[in-house]
Amino acid sequence: MRRLPPPLAALALPIAVLIVVEAVAESSVDPAEAEARHFVQQTIDDVMEILHDSTLALEQKKNRVEKLAYDRFEFQLISRFVLARNWNAMTEQQRSDFVDAFKKHLSVTYRDALDSFRDEKITIEASRLEPRGDVTVMTRVHQNSGDTQVDYRLRKTPEGWRGIDIIIEGVSLVQNFRSQAQEIIGAEGADALIQKLRNKQIDLETGTRKS
Repeated sequence: MRRLPPPLAALALPIAVLIVVEAVAESSVDPAEAEARHFVQQTIDDVMEILHDSTLALEQKKNRVEKLAYDRFEFQLISRFVLARNWNAMTEQQRSDFVDAFKKHLSVTYRDALDSFRDEKITIEASRLEPRGDVTVMTRVHQNSGDTQVDYRLRKTPEGWRGIDIIIEGVSLVQNFRSQAQEIIGAEGADALIQKLRNKQIDLETGTRKS
C-alpha cells in the first residue's frame, strides 16, 4: 500500500518560518503581480505577529496560524486540482469529505513544524503572470542549513487572492498529491483515499500526543 506524501514542508515553510521578507521593487511589475506580492507580504506579517506574541501559548499560536492558513489558501480549489478528473466522478458527499480530510491532514502536519520555529529570512525573488490570471510569487527561504526555493501560485477569487499551490524546489504540492490520489482511487476507490487521509491524520495526532 503506497503512503500518501507528507507534504508539509509545503505548508510548514510558508507558515512556520515566515519572518523577515525583503521584497523586490514593485514599481515595474504588473498590477496583478504587485497585488499578489502584497498578499504574500501581508500573510507573512500576520503570521509574524502571531508567532512573536509572548502572551500566547504555543497551542494558541498553532490554532491562530491554522485559522490563517484556512483563510488564505483555497482548499476546495486545491482539492479539485488534486483530484483532477476524479472530482466530477465523485458524489457531493465524497467531495466534501475529501476537502475536509485533506485540509485536516495538511493542518496536523504543519502544526508540528511550529514547534521548531526559528527566525528565518525569506526574500521575494520575483513574480510571474500565469494563465487564467494567476500569479506565481517566487521566494527563497534562507536557513543555516541552506536556501530553499518556495514558490506560491495564487489566484484572485471574489474574496481576494488565495494560495492554490506551493512549489518547493520545483516540486508541486498539487501534482505530488494528484499522482498519489489517482493511484489510490484507481485501485481502491475514492472512499479508500478519504479513509487513508483520515487514518494518516489520526496517526499524526497520536504521534504528537505521545511526543
